[in-house]
Amino acid sequence: MGQGQDQDRTEWLGARGPQALADARPGLLAPGTRLGRYRIEALIGRGGMGEVYRAEQLEPVRRTVALKLLRGQTLDARHLAYFEIERQLLAQMRHPAIAQIFDAGTTPEGHPFFAMEFIAGVPITDYCRTHALDLRQRLGLFIRVCAGVQHAHQKGVVHRDLKPANLLVDEVDGRPQPKIIDFGIAAARADAGGEVAGTPDYMSPEQAAGDAGAIDTRSDVYALGVVLNELLTGQRPPAVGQTVTGRAHSLRLPSEQLTTLPPARAAQLAGELHEPLPRMRRLLRGELDWVVARAMAYDREQRYPSAAALAEDLQRFLDGRPLQAVPPRRRYLLAKFVQRHRLGIGAGALVAAALLAGLGLSVYGLLQARAQRALAEQRLAQLEQVVAFQQALLEGIDIEAMGAGLAAGLRGQLEAVPAPERAAAARTLAALPAADVARTLIERQLLASAEQAIARGFAAQPLLAADLRESVARVRQNLGLPQPAAAGFAAVAAARERALGAGDPQALKAREEQAFALLDAAQPEPARRVAEAALAGAAALAVSDPLRLRLQLARANALAALGERAQARALLQQLYAQAQELRGDDDAVTLQVGNDLGILLGRMGEPAAGRRVLEQVLPRRTRLLGAQAPDTLATLHNLAVMRIMTGDAAGALALQRELVAVQTRRLGAEHPLTLAERGNLASMLIDSGQWDAALPIATAVLAARARVLGPEHPQTLRARLNLASLYARLKRFPEALALQRQVLDARRRLLGPEHPDTLFIALNLAATLHQAGQSRASLAQLAQAMPVAERVLGAHHPQVLMGHDVRAQDAAALGDRTLEREALQRLLAGAEAAGGREDARTVEAAWRLETVLRAERRAADADAVHARYVLPLLRADPSTLDAARAALRRRIQGGDARSAG
Repeated sequence: MGQGQDQDRTEWLGARGPQALADARPGLLAPGTRLGRYRIEALIGRGGMGEVYRAEQLEPVRRTVALKLLRGQTLDARHLAYFEIERQLLAQMRHPAIAQIFDAGTTPEGHPFFAMEFIAGVPITDYCRTHALDLRQRLGLFIRVCAGVQHAHQKGVVHRDLKPANLLVDEVDGRPQPKIIDFGIAAARADAGGEVAGTPDYMSPEQAAGDAGAIDTRSDVYALGVVLNELLTGQRPPAVGQTVTGRAHSLRLPSEQLTTLPPARAAQLAGELHEPLPRMRRLLRGELDWVVARAMAYDREQRYPSAAALAEDLQRFLDGRPLQAVPPRRRYLLAKFVQRHRLGIGAGALVAAALLAGLGLSVYGLLQARAQRALAEQRLAQLEQVVAFQQALLEGIDIEAMGAGLAAGLRGQLEAVPAPERAAAARTLAALPAADVARTLIERQLLASAEQAIARGFAAQPLLAADLRESVARVRQNLGLPQPAAAGFAAVAAARERALGAGDPQALKAREEQAFALLDAAQPEPARRVAEAALAGAAALAVSDPLRLRLQLARANALAALGERAQARALLQQLYAQAQELRGDDDAVTLQVGNDLGILLGRMGEPAAGRRVLEQVLPRRTRLLGAQAPDTLATLHNLAVMRIMTGDAAGALALQRELVAVQTRRLGAEHPLTLAERGNLASMLIDSGQWDAALPIATAVLAARARVLGPEHPQTLRARLNLASLYARLKRFPEALALQRQVLDARRRLLGPEHPDTLFIALNLAATLHQAGQSRASLAQLAQAMPVAERVLGAHHPQVLMGHDVRAQDAAALGDRTLEREALQRLLAGAEAAGGREDARTVEAAWRLETVLRAERRAADADAVHARYVLPLLRADPSTLDAARAALRRRIQGGDARSAG
């Protein structure tokens, strides 16, 4: 047996020393332990069902074996009899591609075990990759695997767990030799324990459903189809091959998977298979897609009837013969005949020309046409390579490196500056945001010129021109220029719709990118229209198709940006559950939906719920994309925000400082993403009380956003609001109020008076007026804002509760106890509905209300409030109180003479 890397229940340990075994879980067999005729040498793997050991067989022959001990179940008398029959069947298998089962038995405790040939090989996928096997070599190796599976099927044995980790490749006399391991292991598990045996990513639908009566040799054919797909594309089919919705079944074929890969990865895969990328696409679309589709058919009646039939079709492909899986169309059969008999056809044509002089010119013209077609195909392949090269060139622009190169060049020019001015010039250069200058130069000089060249050079090839324009739009998006990027994606989509139709996946992809670019450009209404129109065109796509899911995500995000947050939340939660079910928890689209759902939950006043979602997304994105990938960093950003909102200030600040440093290096100091991270850092410093440290950062971010994005861009307004909050904390109220009024005026004009963001600043303005000692102005502001906020946000929203709190404080400052009591009563009702009777905010509101009632000589009402809310806190076990409730208890005990009672 060898060491596998695909999903498995066994944790492979490899070569490990005695200390590792000593640290392992209790019950493992120590080196030297005897198990019948076997002596344990080392533990090489373990899992939930048991362990795998390297052992020495002592009699009747001495040899090294792999001994697999299944601890997951014991066998009763009936299962023991069945196990003995299974043991005899396994022992009868003799094939070069099957690891020999030497023995099988049970321990004194009744645990079954197998002793089998020890294989020092690696999984077939790893071997093909590391040894750079070309397409023909991979298929030849896979055909030999199919032959081994067929041999087992003829002996009446179904493997049930075929996957790369059980298809090992070793070298014998310098030639690769496949070995299938674990025959019968899955059967032993299922028969003894009644569980669904196998590995989910390779299971046939009937096996995954737990229908033991439906499992036969065609279940192994399905698993072989998954492995074949992995050998062709370097990845397993998304969503475990087929997605079932009602009576509809969809399968992501290898050619479709190839088109979803980034250009660089697709070219790398084609290089590993030693095939040009255009030819690889044709081979997959023309024949190999059909093979995988038939092997992995949802209905087992539509699959290959045996592993031998699958192997035969692959051999037909290698021999240039028609495949059984491909529909026998006349053009296909003729093409295969010509491919096999090219020389004979050419010779026959020459003989015919000699014998039939009257047809000579016609034959010559036919040959010329074929030559011209071959030349055209060659030129097309070359042109595709040029397009791929230019796409990689444009998309690989490194703004940080360009900025550094620009700064280095300018420093070199300083040598020509006279000495008296050189120091001042050097200081100016040091303060110059070189990456930002480079971004502007790229847009004005490189990208504009590239679009002009595309228009001139590819006017007769609109689809190729669209591919290149798409690359330019993506560069603009990455550079933080969403408005021109959205216009570029719109032009690409229009060109593809004219040539291919509105429902073509490539046209829909461009519309999806246009919608997200519009969202980045703060144009949610156009984004919503684009997404909804594209979804109508995407109706023919499978419900699990990532493009269809991303279009739904764009629509939900647009609704959230338009203020329809409740509807957006419902859509995102439904979409997240749907993506998890159809594509899995670790899928890129699933993680993108989860990330955006976490953001929205935080914005809706539920940071704890948002943090829980993001804590799930972050490790999965890190594994899938890498720690420094832009999407991973975006999730880190969102999680830092949720942490500060849920009280984890120290952890949030450490994470945020790291994000600022990374984004500044990657994108430049004034890239919108970098500015967002700097602004977020300033906000966290404000919330944690480090106001002096926050002030220069917040001031610089506002100036940069106004310069880069415009004075009324949403991010600029947010930066102005953050600086106003800081001024208020520093008691610089005139400056704070001036900035808040600017934001409120802009949001009313841009978003409308009832947008949640408008309402937030309207309520915050009242709080600042109160802090500034302008209680009458604060009450006037609240009178205008609160009725709308309660209707739009809900009576229990934190911002609405904050409004009641401010109104109560204003009333207290003006000596209006009636208004103070009414405001506190509403605050108490809302806080209890939102957090419960024992929540710290609820009890604090009750304590303040009790104080007002006593001042009004309403003792009975005050006693009732005290008994219901305050007294339970005072009598509670201190060890059961969280930090907020413990602090409130100390305040009450220090300020209320009746608290002792």
